[in-house]
Amino acid sequence: MRAARRLLSSEGREGATMRAICSAAGVTPPTLYHYYGDLEGLHKAAIDETYLEVAAAYHGGAEERGPLKGIRDGWATFLEFAHSEPNMCRIVIQQIMAGSPPSMVSETLEGLAEDLRQFHAQGLLKFCPKDTAQLLWMSALGALTFAVSVESTALEGSDEPSLQKALLDITLDALFQQ
Repeated sequence: MRAARRLLSSEGREGATMRAICSAAGVTPPTLYHYYGDLEGLHKAAIDETYLEVAAAYHGGAEERGPLKGIRDGWATFLEFAHSEPNMCRIVIQQIMAGSPPSMVSETLEGLAEDLRQFHAQGLLKFCPKDTAQLLWMSALGALTFAVSVESTALEGSDEPSLQKALLDITLDALFQQ
C-alpha cells in the first residue's frame, strides 16, 4: 500500500503500474492480486487510505471543539494535502469526478450532517444538515481543484492562501445564520 501511494503521488497512475509497485514493495503480482484483485483495486484502496488520513482532520477537530472547528481543520488539511501532494490530490479529484469517490466520502458527509444537526436545532443553519454538508463538500472540492491547478491559472498578484480562507469564510457565512 505504501509503495502504491508513493508511486501514485510521485508518478501518477501512469507510473504506478503493477510492475513498479511490486518492485518497490518487494512482492510478486500474485500477492497484490490476492489482496486487491487488480491494479485498479489497489489504486482505489490507496486513494481510499489517502482520503481517510486527510478526512481525519475533520473528525479530530469536530470531536475536540465542535463541527465548525472540524470544518476549518478539515479545510486546512485538504488544502495542505493539495499543496504537499498535488498529483495524489488530482487523482482523488479525478476519482470523484468519474463517479467513484473514495469509499468513506458518503460516511464522512453523513457524519458531518449528523454533527450539523445541533446547529440546525438551534436555528443556526440556513439549509438542512444534509444539504449543508453537501454544499460544504462542493465548496471544498472547488477549493481543492483550484489549489492543484493554481500554477497554471494564477493571476498575477493574487494571494492563493488568502483567497482560500476567504472562500471558506464566504461559504460558512452563506450556510450559517448570523
